[in-house]
Amino acid sequence: MINLPINKNTFLFDMDGTLVNTEPVGPKVLLDLFNAHEITLTREEKELFVKVWRRDGTDIKEEDYLTELASKYALNKHPLDFIQEFYENYKSEIIKAEELPGVTSFLHRATQGGKQLLLVTSSKRVQAEAILSFHHWRALFADIISEEDITRFKPDPEPYLVAAKKVKSSIENCIVFEDAKNGVTAGKLAGAYVVGLRAGNQVKQDLSGADQIVSSFEELGL
Repeated sequence: MINLPINKNTFLFDMDGTLVNTEPVGPKVLLDLFNAHEITLTREEKELFVKVWRRDGTDIKEEDYLTELASKYALNKHPLDFIQEFYENYKSEIIKAEELPGVTSFLHRATQGGKQLLLVTSSKRVQAEAILSFHHWRALFADIISEEDITRFKPDPEPYLVAAKKVKSSIENCIVFEDAKNGVTAGKLAGAYVVGLRAGNQVKQDLSGADQIVSSFEELGL
């Protein structure tokens, strides 16, 4: 069991790939939608969507890329209707994403130990709320910092700086939990202590910038 620093009382959690195994959901929903229209996306289009979805190496926004694909393939609906359908289907599927090993136990131990928990995600607030409610975690979190609350995404440190400010905590008092290189970078640039988790890594990420790297929350003590 690896013990975390005892003098840090604010825990900032990424969501996708850190708490729940959501990484494959978005791309699957997209493919299912196009398959319903009897359209097969190219390998390059699929790969780019995964990067857009993870905000990995591209500044393209999800809505812009979905609009581009809907327009390119002349779907029999307005691009905005297609985007709405995508997010409705995603919301239905996302809550089915399984929690990653040890999450519920760790969250309860953290709150019982007097830690303040915040969710810091690049996902939309409605998605985050749905996931936390489904897993009965919502009451454990003091607040959610979502896509609507930030102007710059990870690896920029803004999301974690906004989270710390939201609860009037110094960033030096925070521990960030992340599964992705961009998230680890964001946490370190912000000035937080960072724990990298490998359990939700669908794409092998370089977590070497983290202060500690573990397989899952099952390895962490308080």
